[in-house]
Amino acid sequence: MTARELVDRFGRANAEERFQALRLLVPGKTESPVLGPFLLATANDVAEDDLVRVEAIRAIPLLDFTDPDLAVTCREALFRLVGEDEDWDVRNAAGCAVFDLPGAQDSIEPMRAMMAAEPEELVRENVSAAISLFLRRS
Repeated sequence: MTARELVDRFGRANAEERFQALRLLVPGKTESPVLGPFLLATANDVAEDDLVRVEAIRAIPLLDFTDPDLAVTCREALFRLVGEDEDWDVRNAAGCAVFDLPGAQDSIEPMRAMMAAEPEELVRENVSAAISLFLRRS
């Protein structure tokens, strides 16, 4: 399924179909300009099923980040989700996904500070592990 087909069909699909479409998503190199804003909008949609939102977040690092502005936009949006979203699953997925994006080194210290205030232990542990893995890869 192309990015345009995914976007066009998404609103007509039920939550399970949206989840599966995102889970199976393999973005083409030229589809990132369409998919980036779509995935971010889906991740930010509090009316959307949380599993669909998490899959949208997990798909973001699969994008082609030839355009550095897309990486910055995605990192900033994910960072906001970590700090502001009420759903701990979404915060967890967003916090981990930040460290699979280009330029993530700029997010290490701010994310550590944010994790100090994170109420969910699982989120703190997972994001800390994502930071550790990122540092080992770097």
